[in-house]
Amino acid sequence: MTSKSFLLSLLALAALSGCAVTDPRATDRAPGAVPPFAEATRFTDEAQRADHRTLQSVQDRLAALQKDGRVPQTSYPWAKAQCWLDMARQNYHENDRGPVIGEALAESVKLVEALEKGTTPAVTNPLIGGAVRLREDLWARAERGRTGAGAACVAAQAACLDVQLVWMGHEYAEGGWRHANPYIGMAETMAARLETEQAACAGPAVAAAPAPVVVERIIERLVLATDAVFEFDRSGLNDIGAAGRARLDVLADRAKGLQGIERIVLIGHTDRLGSDAHNQPLSLQRATAVRDHLVARGLDAALFTVEGKGSAEPVKTCSDGLARSALIACLRDNRRVEVEIRGRVPPVSAVPRR
Repeated sequence: MTSKSFLLSLLALAALSGCAVTDPRATDRAPGAVPPFAEATRFTDEAQRADHRTLQSVQDRLAALQKDGRVPQTSYPWAKAQCWLDMARQNYHENDRGPVIGEALAESVKLVEALEKGTTPAVTNPLIGGAVRLREDLWARAERGRTGAGAACVAAQAACLDVQLVWMGHEYAEGGWRHANPYIGMAETMAARLETEQAACAGPAVAAAPAPVVVERIIERLVLATDAVFEFDRSGLNDIGAAGRARLDVLADRAKGLQGIERIVLIGHTDRLGSDAHNQPLSLQRATAVRDHLVARGLDAALFTVEGKGSAEPVKTCSDGLARSALIACLRDNRRVEVEIRGRVPPVSAVPRR
């Protein structure tokens, strides 16, 4: 199968799939039926080699565009083409043979072709793969990243955030909130970084008089032992027991009583048991579940930034010679969600004395 025929076949599958998914749990296939994109002919060695050649050919075209400086990596359409290609490649490696691969690849190719012709493509964010439009606050932050003051400094980040918002909507369409949560967390982290860099790049609009420099500081820092909230190796919002909910309710009430909050950063951590591929999303899912509960208790969702560090930052080491139950108990301190409540305050020298 040639690269061109592969792309056409994926686009044909996209057309055959038709309507967007309105309920990720719904299906019109009989139990056990094999969808067209999962047929055995799609999994031959030659078919997969052709797939990889197609993906690589688009990557080579992207590289050629910026080798001679014709298009910089900071270009919005170039970065977006790369991120659409990354989405297609990642879904391919996850054995998703649905239309989303061909649709993401087609979006990348459209941008590449426009850049090769020297034209400026329009900004579009099609909801491919049956994606559902989620989190209007994140879409608004992405729009400010594209158009606000300092946008030129963060064009590449804004492009990839646009793609990430579509991607998380596709994951929701496939598996609901639990499936989409890690992708939403990544979008939140991308938006926060974009805003930080954009603010640093944008100059002050009008400065009548020098304003006191304000710096972000941690108003309060808490460490939440996840064993007190979740059962071992569980991470969902519905997995939080009564005792864990009570602890989170206390945390929510505490946060509501603090003044000057601008951000609440939740950083999830796991112990070293299990693989990195398992632990990193587990840490992010737990931090996200904590966020969702705190939002349900009345805190503004826009305040939160959610990260997952997996097992990369342990605070306690334990001997491998311990029995498994003793090792799990010993590593308890590493299974945690760190809560940093942050705000911006003037430096001490700027506070007038009485």
